[in-house]
Amino acid sequence: MKLTQRSKSILGIIGITIGAIIAAYGVQGFIVPSGLGGGGVGGIALLLYYTFKLPIGLVTFLLNIPLLVLGWREVNKQFVFKTIWGLVIFSTSLDLFKGVQPVALNDIFLGALYGGVISGISSSLVFHFGGSLGGTDIVSKVIQRKYGVPMGTSALAINGVIIMISWAILGSKATLYTLVTLFVYGRILDLIQSGVPSKAITIISDQSEILVDRIMIDLGRGATFLHGRGAYSNEPKNVIICVVSLPEIGRLKQAVREVDPLAFMIVQNAGEVLGRGFVTNE
Repeated sequence: MKLTQRSKSILGIIGITIGAIIAAYGVQGFIVPSGLGGGGVGGIALLLYYTFKLPIGLVTFLLNIPLLVLGWREVNKQFVFKTIWGLVIFSTSLDLFKGVQPVALNDIFLGALYGGVISGISSSLVFHFGGSLGGTDIVSKVIQRKYGVPMGTSALAINGVIIMISWAILGSKATLYTLVTLFVYGRILDLIQSGVPSKAITIISDQSEILVDRIMIDLGRGATFLHGRGAYSNEPKNVIICVVSLPEIGRLKQAVREVDPLAFMIVQNAGEVLGRGFVTNE
């Protein structure tokens, strides 16, 4: 069933709201009880909370105001509106969930691990519906739009300065585990946003027609012929280009070995694949 634009908008608001609430729950339920810091605006808000007991939610919202101006100038207005909504829900929930601890954690590593996983999942949910929770998310979105850098990777990079400040305030142990949180957050974010890496395959073989038939029959994948020419033999050759999922790579290698043991095969990671049989554009 195809959703109307109004239904999509309502679904987006609901999705951003749920993601923001989960994110706030993760911070107050795992990050704060473990005494961990964070990156970007959230990290600054946590440091101010530990040092001066300032409310995390209110400080987070106030510090995001200049970044929202950046988002208004560099990113589309709809994204900014959704970000403001997500930020309001997130900031409010942060202060409402103060003191909430779902599980009594005596292990700082578990706090870092759970905090990173929940933050990554909740942020991915918000991003999926076209919004963000402010902070470095806005900056990462701008970088992604301009340079194509994955959001998790850029977020990890620009958090370096905050981590150095955290080292001075929280100490080495808490800061090192904060890095664990940020690493897990970045990996979960990239994994959900881009999916499990597929494999881009290039095959040069004198049995290209038979190989393509095997690929389509055995794996159910399509393939494309590119016209090439051997530099040594100067003979024309068909170059096979196809993309397979990670579990299918073994079957493909076996098929190539059986059809043409002398085939030249290149296997590369394809971080994101859009189209039929993979991730859709919708």
